[in-house]
Amino acid sequence: MTKTRFARYNIGQVIRHRLYAMRGVIFDVDESFAGTDGEPVPDGSATGLIYRLFAEDGEIPYVACIAERDLEPDDSGEPVSHPGIGAMFEVEETGGYRRRRQALN
Repeated sequence: MTKTRFARYNIGQVIRHRLYAMRGVIFDVDESFAGTDGEPVPDGSATGLIYRLFAEDGEIPYVACIAERDLEPDDSGEPVSHPGIGAMFEVEETGGYRRRRQALN
C-alpha cells in the first residue's frame, strides 16, 4: 500500500528557493524526477515532493525541478517573467496565476 502525499504548494503558486535567489510559478508536482540519464531520482531524499516550475533568477528564465523542502512561498507580489507562463496560465487581477482552461499553442 502506498502512502498518500499532499502537496504543500499549489499549481500556479509563486514560490522561491530557501537558499538561492530563484523564484518561479509551479506548473507540476511529482513524487520523483527523471535525472539526466532518464532514471528516476529519489524524491528529495524521501522527504517530499518534486515541484516543476517556470523559474527566474534575475538573469535567464528556465524550468526547474526542486524538492519541496527547498521551497517557501513568495509573498512579494512581484510578477514572474518567464516566456512559458502565458501558454499555461492566465494572470489574475490580484497578480496570481490561474491555469488556462485551454492551452495556447
